[in-house]
Amino acid sequence: MTDDYSDVFARFGIEPQRSIYPYAPVFRGVIGGVAVAVKRTHSAEAMGRWVRSLAEGGFPVVSPVVGPYRIGEDDWVAYPWVEGRAYDGSAADIRAAGDLLGRLHAAGDAAAGLAGFEWPDHDEESVEEDVTGLDKVLAAYRPGLRREVLGRFEPLLRSFMTTTLPAIRDAGLPVADVSMDYKAVNLVYGEAGPVLVDPDNGERAPRLLDLALAVLLFHNDLPGRPGRLFDETEWVIFRDAYLGHVSLTAREERLWPAALTYMLLEWGVWTAINGGEVGDWDDPRQADFLTGLLTVDVSAFKLG
Repeated sequence: MTDDYSDVFARFGIEPQRSIYPYAPVFRGVIGGVAVAVKRTHSAEAMGRWVRSLAEGGFPVVSPVVGPYRIGEDDWVAYPWVEGRAYDGSAADIRAAGDLLGRLHAAGDAAAGLAGFEWPDHDEESVEEDVTGLDKVLAAYRPGLRREVLGRFEPLLRSFMTTTLPAIRDAGLPVADVSMDYKAVNLVYGEAGPVLVDPDNGERAPRLLDLALAVLLFHNDLPGRPGRLFDETEWVIFRDAYLGHVSLTAREERLWPAALTYMLLEWGVWTAINGGEVGDWDDPRQADFLTGLLTVDVSAFKLG
């Protein structure tokens, strides 16, 4: 990995090293006496405006101290390194995470210029790839669940473009500037609560989808914790903290089950299939999480 990112190390003036994160290149260093994390971003100028506006408004979100720099085909920035601890799974940490997401959504009504959400356009070939990919990981790692999971997911995947997608896309749901990657591994907890240290997937998107994604993937990639989704009690804690800042519309409430299904089919299935390519299914903790994701009953995550 060191050789692949030599231009990044040279441009930021940091020591060659291995990534501190297994799924994407993230490097530590010191620039101008400030400890930093160097990583890729997208829509760099708009992303910078968004996180700076949040930081200036008192939100606990990192904003660039150096960059963005265009290196090869990617934009890179240096964020301040945030000292603190990892999420511990306690009710207090869950409540604080839900509270912060609600505050971010409430603040995201004013557009900062983030790229608009791109709706998918699946053809028969891409649907077949999803079905085949799901079948492959189940056959290899959870053969006992293969028939049950495929029997549930295959018809949903094949009807996604005609049923689930238009129900969400055409509903005129409220949009906001959202992170689209709000999960525990991207939060660092300090005395004042959590700080969002990886905002770089941000888009202007239906806030309901961002909430649904957080419900399903909040515990994804989380080392040292049991591999599972929120249980119902934890979800209620997270939900109530979130709703302390956001009043969902009647249409959002009605489409909440569809939003959960949408994110399960789009992000959940991809996470499970990609897990077979990056070794996640070989990690017992992560394999348990992925199993829970593919067998989740989304009706457990009620809005009230």
